[in-house]
Amino acid sequence: MATIELPEKQVFDQRVQDLQARIDGITQGNTMAMLLNNNFKKWLSKSSMSPIKLTKELDANEDGIISGDEFGNLLGRMTGERPPEWVVELVFSFVDADAKRGMPLDDWMAFLAASGLVIPDELFQQKIEVTGTVAVLENEVEAGSPFSVTVSFNTDVDAYQIVITDRDSNQVALTQDVAATDMDRPNFDEFELTIPNEGNYVLQLIHLGARLDTHDISVLPQIEEIAEVNEPSPIEVVEQEAVEEEIETVDGIEGFIQTLEAAKLRSEAQGLMADAPAFIVSSTVSSVSRTLLGTGLYRNGYTLHCTAEEGYSFRVMLKPCEQPPAAGDRFDGGVLMHDWDVALKQAICLEA
Repeated sequence: MATIELPEKQVFDQRVQDLQARIDGITQGNTMAMLLNNNFKKWLSKSSMSPIKLTKELDANEDGIISGDEFGNLLGRMTGERPPEWVVELVFSFVDADAKRGMPLDDWMAFLAASGLVIPDELFQQKIEVTGTVAVLENEVEAGSPFSVTVSFNTDVDAYQIVITDRDSNQVALTQDVAATDMDRPNFDEFELTIPNEGNYVLQLIHLGARLDTHDISVLPQIEEIAEVNEPSPIEVVEQEAVEEEIETVDGIEGFIQTLEAAKLRSEAQGLMADAPAFIVSSTVSSVSRTLLGTGLYRNGYTLHCTAEEGYSFRVMLKPCEQPPAAGDRFDGGVLMHDWDVALKQAICLEA
């Protein structure tokens, strides 16, 4: 016999009630149908056969279908002779079945129950209470930014629904229906959602109209992207102000360098530079190097190694630039004294 798998008992009992109402409707207007139905009930009660044993004998080919021929054999056992085909068709009409196509076992069991037999409880599917959870990795997300949502169930489901509600207004902000075919697995799903507007929201996991779980989430205002700005340090500010300070520039850097060369101490030279004005220089770039020892605005920039027309040399730390002058180029402009290289007897200047 094929395996008998009946639906949940509540569903099956409703099917039995519907069959009883259908049979009553047919037998009330058909005397032959009433006699046949009554005789079938009497035979079942006298046979003392269980539904399982009766079905096992009846479904001889174990295909899970009670055919018209198989049922005709049963009626033959009841009456002692094979009934005409119309009788079989009449009984099959009780369950709205076609004698040529046969009757599924669940309909056959419902017919037996409507005829007075008690169906064993072990044949019914056990009702499984579906539980589920919805989880969000972040409790706070940015408006318009996607966030990950994970949904899981204790058993396989055919579909579920995500409903997002504004906690303050109780208005539904988003509804998403998900079929089993769109899930990662029949009991698990992971996806991304986006809530465009800021506020406090509740994510609800709904299955067959029942709310299984909720998760609160706060949507924060969208953060405008701001270009990174390196704020100058107080030292950098002072240096920049000193560079940009409008002071009267004077010629005579050659004479000033000669004064520095005459200084016996480096500290003395630094004192002279601290009081020095800006100078106008005219020179040729001998080479270009990275500024390794610069500070503030001039750090990690470029340094020009220059030679003046008068023959003396000096260095100039440039302000930030994408492409510095190359060797052989001219450098003409204002400079401020910064340091004195005792070993090379060179002034280290800042581009004004």
